[in-house]
Amino acid sequence: MSIDISKYVNSYEFDYTLPGNNEVIKYKPITTGQLKKLLPYENETNPGVIELLLDDLISKCVVSEAFDIKNLYLEDRFALLLEIRKKSKGDEYAFVYACPSCSTQTPVTLDLGKLACKKRNVIPEPFILNDKISFKIDHLTRGEQIQAYDIVNKRNIDNDNLRMAEIATVSYAMCMKTFTTPEGDTEVPLNDKINILDGVMNGKQYDDFVKWFAINAFGVDFTFSFGCSDEKCGNKEILQIPLSNFFV
Repeated sequence: MSIDISKYVNSYEFDYTLPGNNEVIKYKPITTGQLKKLLPYENETNPGVIELLLDDLISKCVVSEAFDIKNLYLEDRFALLLEIRKKSKGDEYAFVYACPSCSTQTPVTLDLGKLACKKRNVIPEPFILNDKISFKIDHLTRGEQIQAYDIVNKRNIDNDNLRMAEIATVSYAMCMKTFTTPEGDTEVPLNDKINILDGVMNGKQYDDFVKWFAINAFGVDFTFSFGCSDEKCGNKEILQIPLSNFFV
């Protein structure tokens, strides 16, 4: 007798509630075939390439209908990535980190299951620009991040620091949503939002705007306490967990 075993293969599916919008995402672990496709990129250092690889990996693991990774908040994307990784390879994540101060390579092992995750708060009051204009702020989505990079890349800026500053400005502008005026609510073109950030806001207003994202931060804390293994260096700081070999 021939038995169709396909219905018993890859039958493990999991649910995860995103910390940002409470949407329940159904996903399955990464397959061996998917992991093999990542091997050529094991030493990849280009952040853009790595992010696109992760987009593709997440999208292929999610089985929820009508899922579009571009609609995810960046924080939700990272949280989902973490859950997929934990179900695929376990909670332990080992990597080698080069000290930013002396370049000494230090082995680091983290328990991903112990990383803190914060739910998104209720959206606070609109940001007051002046006595006639206010606007709502929201967190950046993956699609908006891609768009921000595309916009700045087309400007062909040679200076890396200036390029990153422009990406930050465009990204912040995309987080500025509906504007409220004495005439009612309105949507504002992206270039006008950029002009507000660069030419209208004073220093305090800009600082308060940027602080909004820290005050209303949510999602998984993807940082770790780093202490250099070289006693002569003694460097200690809080650093971002690297994702270049997250699944390899």
